[in-house]
Amino acid sequence: MKPLIIPTLLAALLGVIDIAPAAESHDHSAAPVSKSEVLIAATGTVKRVDATTGKLLIDHDPIPALSWPKMVMDFRLADKAMAGKVKVGDKVKFEMKESEKGVYLITAIQLAL
Repeated sequence: MKPLIIPTLLAALLGVIDIAPAAESHDHSAAPVSKSEVLIAATGTVKRVDATTGKLLIDHDPIPALSWPKMVMDFRLADKAMAGKVKVGDKVKFEMKESEKGVYLITAIQLAL
């Protein structure tokens, strides 16, 4: 009888080891955030407003979230109506997100105090 005890115990132990990983619980409900959902805050000075194309030329301050230095660049507006909120020379705070095409879209803009 003793020879059967060892294989039986070994099988039981192996069964416990196989079951343990299946019993672990992981929360898979938190999906990764896509680039298009991440809002990035920035500040700068408006250099040009093009309401027709929905673009602003902004001399923006460094943007650490993107490792961007201070520079002047064009930004597209998510909504062309936002072009009416600012004029050349305004110091602004804005939020942007990356579009599917890799272009950064301004989603919100306001005068900086």
